[in-house]
Amino acid sequence: MQFFSSKRKQDEPGERTLVVRKQRCPQNHRCPSVSVCKFGALSQKGNAAPVIDYKKCTSCGKCIRYCMPRALVMEKG
Repeated sequence: MQFFSSKRKQDEPGERTLVVRKQRCPQNHRCPSVSVCKFGALSQKGNAAPVIDYKKCTSCGKCIRYCMPRALVMEKG
């Protein structure tokens, strides 16, 4: 029996969804949040804002802690 799951279902009502607020992202350096995601859900081309792969994202929120300008946020879906 498993009490805690590391993977959340994205399509359940009321679940949190990770979003990138591009207006807050400076887009002038490599995003540290990309390298801390152990699921590989974030990618980045050059210095552009990160892109989220929602098939891989578990909404764990670890990447948010590494985003200093607060461009990565969770929104209720």
